[in-house]
Amino acid sequence: MKKYSIIVILLTLISCTKDLNLPFEKSDQTMVVNCLFSEDETWKVILTRVKSFSDQSDSFVEDARVSIVPESKDTIHLTYSKNGIYLSEEKPASGIQYQLVINNGTPGKITATSSIPVKPIISEIKPSTQNTIYYSNAKLSDYFVLPLDFKISANDEPNFVRFRLSTFNTKWGYTRYLVTKDTIAELRKMEFPEDFLSELEKLIGVSMNWSQQWKIIREIGEKYGLPFNGGIGIVISKLKEIKVKTRYEDSFQSGTIFSNSIGLNNVSKDIFNVLGEYRGMKDASLFVTYIPVLNKNHQTDYKEEYWLEVTGMSEDYYKYQKTYIKQVENKNNPFASVIEVHSNITNGVGIFAGYNRQKIHFYDY
Repeated sequence: MKKYSIIVILLTLISCTKDLNLPFEKSDQTMVVNCLFSEDETWKVILTRVKSFSDQSDSFVEDARVSIVPESKDTIHLTYSKNGIYLSEEKPASGIQYQLVINNGTPGKITATSSIPVKPIISEIKPSTQNTIYYSNAKLSDYFVLPLDFKISANDEPNFVRFRLSTFNTKWGYTRYLVTKDTIAELRKMEFPEDFLSELEKLIGVSMNWSQQWKIIREIGEKYGLPFNGGIGIVISKLKEIKVKTRYEDSFQSGTIFSNSIGLNNVSKDIFNVLGEYRGMKDASLFVTYIPVLNKNHQTDYKEEYWLEVTGMSEDYYKYQKTYIKQVENKNNPFASVIEVHSNITNGVGIFAGYNRQKIHFYDY
């Protein structure tokens, strides 16, 4: 009788379960603008629209008129490409104030202004070979790091900067892998599927680093059901290995970086960016990761190059970057307050901001 009662209770609980159709707020279709510009690249503006939570459709804006109005110069008209991207063959220049103007058939133009800031000057870099332990700002972990001291200078106005660390392994960094016509011919003799080979042919001449070759070939192989052993592994072995002298951007590895300088700080739990504000000339100190050196295991046949990436940022870019990092870091914390990402777009949301970037090779280990 007791067993029967338990079954009845369980059936009752199951029968009381029902799905709830929670209403989601509809999107107001606000325009979202993304344009971060520097002297190194041509103009590129990406336009999308704010979507509701349940909307799975593309939100690209394809019918806007996008212009860049330089101070005391002719207007630059951008041309639509695809996926909400508008392009121009012209490049921005430093020292010029730019206004973004977007017309999309609705009342009120979408506008924003910005310029490329003064480039920070980094001098008297003094890296240390003595590793230490940095006790992280959130007490989440401790990190083996190396101290790095230097001076940073610009004008006497407020200047904004972001530091990142990159390492370049000369053993693997100068090695690239290629799919060639010989690769395809050899795999065809081994009776690999023609659909797979047709897709692989699209990669002929594409230069890949060590990690990219595995990722890209594995994805294509799994798409056509190739086994890892005796399939994907064979394809990898048939790629052509070449040595280059160019340091490709995709061969750099991001490294841990912290600061103990006044005015320079990590944001939230982020360990890959140090942001700060300064005037004139300042002494600065950073801690950079020691992990690549530990992984080297005292090998002397190659170098671990250490590079400091220094990005001078407009104030809007600085605020955008800082709030964006905080929002991403807090997304899985149910007790965190809502972080609204900074926007400088009138009649829309997003960012239109100038920056400059330099990479400084400061030490070899």
